[in-house]
Parts: sequence; structure tokens; C-alpha cells
Amino acid sequence: MKRIFTLKLIEKVVVSLLFCGFVYNAEAQTSNYLRRPVSPESPMWLIHIDTWNYADPQKIIDLIPEDIKPFVVMNISLSISHNSETSQFQVAEYGYEIAKSWLRTCAENQMWAMVQLSSGGFAQFSDHDLSVYEAFYQEYPNLIGFNYAEQFWGFDDTSDPLSAAWVDRMSHFANLLKLSNKYGGYLTVSWCGNQWSPSINPIAMMKRNPNFAAACRDYTENYILMEKYTQQSYQSDMESLCLGAYLSGYSGNYGIRYDDTGWTDSNGNHDNFSMATASAPHLEHVMLTGQTIIDGPELIWTQCFRETNRVPTTNGYTSRNWDTFSQFDNISVDLFRKIIDGTVRIPSRSEVIDRTKVVVVNDVTSGTSDEIYSSPETLFEGLYRMDGDGNLKDNKSFFKKTGRYPTIPTVFDLDDSEAQSFQVQVNKSDYETRWATVESKQTEFNNLFPEEYTGDLYASRHENGWVVYNPFKNGQIASANIPFKYNTSSSMDLTLSQYSAGVIKETDNELKIYLNNYDNVLDTSLKTDVIKINGCSEEPTYSFQERGSHQASVLSKNWSGGVFTLTIQHNGPLDISINCEGNESNRLTAFTNATIIEPQKPVYYTGARQNEAECFDYKNISRVITGGQYDPIRNYQGQGYVEFGTSASASIRDNIVALRKGTYQLAVRYTAPNTTVS
Repeated sequence: MKRIFTLKLIEKVVVSLLFCGFVYNAEAQTSNYLRRPVSPESPMWLIHIDTWNYADPQKIIDLIPEDIKPFVVMNISLSISHNSETSQFQVAEYGYEIAKSWLRTCAENQMWAMVQLSSGGFAQFSDHDLSVYEAFYQEYPNLIGFNYAEQFWGFDDTSDPLSAAWVDRMSHFANLLKLSNKYGGYLTVSWCGNQWSPSINPIAMMKRNPNFAAACRDYTENYILMEKYTQQSYQSDMESLCLGAYLSGYSGNYGIRYDDTGWTDSNGNHDNFSMATASAPHLEHVMLTGQTIIDGPELIWTQCFRETNRVPTTNGYTSRNWDTFSQFDNISVDLFRKIIDGTVRIPSRSEVIDRTKVVVVNDVTSGTSDEIYSSPETLFEGLYRMDGDGNLKDNKSFFKKTGRYPTIPTVFDLDDSEAQSFQVQVNKSDYETRWATVESKQTEFNNLFPEEYTGDLYASRHENGWVVYNPFKNGQIASANIPFKYNTSSSMDLTLSQYSAGVIKETDNELKIYLNNYDNVLDTSLKTDVIKINGCSEEPTYSFQERGSHQASVLSKNWSGGVFTLTIQHNGPLDISINCEGNESNRLTAFTNATIIEPQKPVYYTGARQNEAECFDYKNISRVITGGQYDPIRNYQGQGYVEFGTSASASIRDNIVALRKGTYQLAVRYTAPNTTVS
């Protein structure tokens, strides 16, 4: 007789256990407590366990390199794909049960975790009842909060019962911030805009909702706002508003969530995307504007993890298997490694304010939605906006024409004394009077920010570190001459190929250089970057080290007429050290070294553990249902189940690790309506 066997293994500790002499009590935490603090010294990478991957959470965790694992927070990403007529969620049909199960796996590994329960106006949990959120905080000591992605769409759709009212979502955010403060967690929101959404952008959230603005002021450290690259417009406005919330004192940290969906090529089309394009915004925003959180990238199943063919294992069993994409290893992982090794030093909020100098306060109360809520339409024109690009809805490129000017934040208000220390504060209502023309704005900015280099390469400096990248999408080579500030040689000439990006750190007698151009889509050949050092007193020496896993790089040198030329042919990341010095004097000497603090692990979790049958090894069964939403069986947990079939030799297995010896109870969930199970 055919049997459908839905199996869940749950461990429950029966004996009393002691762990390191303390007991976790979430209720006892004070209001300034954070379970997993985030700061420039302790950055965070949200790596997704994604329901679109039909993931095995343990196997995803196992793929994370050990050196970055202490800084990683697992983002349990629940799809909001649903049938608008029946309100049945698809892909993640039972999001609450998936979140519990996967949180337990993360807890078993002592991994911090966050639940992404929403994209746009749709969410797996209620916007009105906080009890489920509080229960999650109370039960899971490794939970650090809830993630709401791309909050620019899906609201107020009266034809879809699952569409939230935007005003309700904002009230919910205010309440969730207060709750998160109680338990030391975070509300994380990512923003990306288009021409239909300024009235609900990060400034509108506060202008239109005094309670949410008050919550952001009261619980600033519990609010994380992130820029998200899902829309093909408003690129500079998005960055300006998200940075502005952080610098103005309304979000405690801010981050980046990269997404190829918002990419446009040199023709303005959503074509010709490569993750090589991610190096520039990550390096620039982390090193120059203080981003402390990396989230994603967005499309996990195309950029991070993939389920491979199923593989044979021991004793006749078959196992589902996952692996990483090469761009995940050579770009995403490698960029984060440069943060935790100190090459990319994250500046403090006060450092960014001092460096930025200029802030625009959007005090406009009438007019169009853009006038009331967005950055000034021409704010970036004539400064770092790329030539040929447009403004607001026509602003398609996040690359910057020049690094001379820092990113200009647009803010709701300046909340604290640190925010009020901006050197130049411009009310948006005075914008056209102050800068009647693009030229008048350029004049003031040029006086504030003297030129430090020449050329069409992006180059921008904080202390002894330069961020450099090629900003062109059309294959054009970019170059620059950069006079040294610290090194006693005179200058360097850089030539970078398409999408090459890097960091150069100066000292008086050495350059430490990180370059990355890994492309596995558009051009997989070795691309050529050139570094020339001018004004050396003697021939420099160099060394290099390959990073990641890619085709071997080829480096060659030339020394002629006091100019040292290093030609780098590569398709991937590498570190280069050049020992060089000259006879220049009056160089800068003071700079700040990065201090990286490894976060503490969450306390041991002693509650129930849960293992999903669709992730087990199996043999001689009928089939594995990785996603049960389209099959007739309802009320399964996780994303699926296994169908045993009729073979007497059908078998599944999984490994369970207990913290210590003791007595454990094993609960099994199954359905067998047409047979007897003994």
C-alpha cells in the first residue's frame, strides 16, 4: 500500500543542563542592550538561507568560510509569492513554521539569525499583532531581528487581501522598534525607489508618520536602513536618503543590498550584468560613507548558492547537495574579507560627517511628491552624476563620475549634536536661491573640496586610503594621475579596465593595493590594469598574492626614466605590495588603523531542534518533495516532505548532534491515511 511519510525529527532536552554557569533571560536585558552589536569595528554580513533555493539550512551554513563566519548573520528569507485569489503563500507556504525550523538550525550552530518576513507590502507575519515577534525574541537567543525588504511597492492594493496598508506598516514599524529595543534586536528595512514611490520613501516615512519618526529618535540603534539596488532609477537619491538617515541620527547603522534587477547597461537596458559591477559600490560606501552591513546579494539562487545534482553517499543513500557560485567566492566573500582584514576601514559616523561637510534638509511641505520627499532634482548634476545620465527617474547609474565630491545626504532633520555638526547645512526650500545654476553649485563645492587628482577614473580618499574604480559601462578604459599624500614618490598613474575596482593604501615607503575585476559572464579573459609610480628615487620592488579561486594572474614590470610600471593581467582579486619611495617632503603621516572586534556568539540554545525530511539522505523512496505548495498535502512544516512509496527498503537518515549526554525525546510528524504504520 502506498504511504506518504512526512517526517520531522525534533530533539527536546529532558534532563536539566548547565551551560557555562549562566541562564539566558531575554526579559532581563536593559534598553541599551544589543544582542549582536553592529559598528565599524564589528561589521555584519547577512547571508541568506533562501526559500527560493529550497534550502537545507545546515548545508548553507556549512558553505560559509570559517574566517568570516563570526561576522555572519543568517538571514532567513521567506518568499511572499502568493496566490492573490486564495491568499495561499507559494514557495514559502508556511513561513512561520519555516522560520522556526531554520532558526533552530542556526541556533544549533550558534549562528546569529534574522527573519526576512516581508518584501514590499506583503508579509508572512501580521502588521498588527506583536505577539509572534515577541515570542520569537523570547524563544530564540540567536535571533537579532526582522528584515523588511524593498519597502516601495505592494501597499494599499484593495484587490489583494495580503496587501498591507502603508500607514499600518509604519505604525507597525514604530511598535516593532520599541519591541526590538526591549530585546536587543533590530528592525532592518531596505529601500529602493522609482517615480511612483517618493511619497513612501525614507523621508516620507518620518514626515508622514510622527510616531515612526519618534521611534527612530528613541530607538535609533535598533533601526537599520539599507540601500537596495532593485530599481533602475533614483540611484543617487536612494543612496542620499539612506546615508542621510544614518548621518542625521535616525538610523543606528546603514547598509547595502546589491541586486542585479536594478542594473542597466550603457544603453539603459537591463542587460549585460556581471557581479564584477558590485565591487565599486561596496568598496566606496563601506570605506567612505560608513556602511557597516552587507546584505545579500539579493538573488541568492543566481549569485550565491545553488543546488547541484544529487550525489551518492554511503550505504546506498543519495544526498541533496549545494555549492557556491564562483562570483560569490571571488567577489562577495573576498570583498568582506578585505573589511575584516582592515584593508577597507569603516569610518565612524563623525568621521563621515566631517568628510561629507554638506547636508540638505528636506523642509519642503508642498508641491509634488518629489519636492516634498526626494533629494533636490539637480543635486548631483554637475558634481558626481555621470555625464549623459539623468536625474531622479532618469538617473540610471550608481557609478560616480568623480571621487572629488563625497556623497551628499538628504535628511528629514538633524536629530543630535553630531548630526548638527555638518559644516554646510542647506534647507531644500533655499536650494534654488543658494544654487541658482549648476555652475554656482560647482563653484561652492570646488571651494569646499579641492581637486586631489585628474582624470576620468573614480578616485576618492579618506586618510591614507584611496578607493578607485572604472565608472564606465561601455568598455572604455579609465585613467587618472593621483599625486601621493603619504608616499614620498611624487604620484601614481592608474589605468583600469571595465569594472575594475580596488583600494590603495599609502605609507611613506609602500603601497598596498587590492584589485578585483572578477567577471564570469561578460569577459572571462585576463583584463589589463596598469599602475605607474612616478618620482621614485630607486627602482621599486613588488610582490603579489592571488586571492579567491580563478585563473592565474600575470604581472610584469618595467623601470625606465624614474618611472616604475606594473602591468597586471587578471580576472579576479589579488593583493599587491609595492615598495617605493622618493624625495618628496611634507607628506601626511597620521592615519587610523582598522580595529576589528569579533562578535560574541549567541548563548547556547536548549530548546527543541527540528530536522526537515526533505533535507535527509534517502534511498528507495518514491520521491523528495522540495516544495509542497503545489502538491495536495497540506499542513507540512518546512518547505516539503518525502513520499516513502511502497518499497520495504525505503529509508531516510540524518545526523543529530546533542550538546551532551542525556535523555531525548524524538517526535515524528507523518501522514498515512490509507495504511497502518507500526
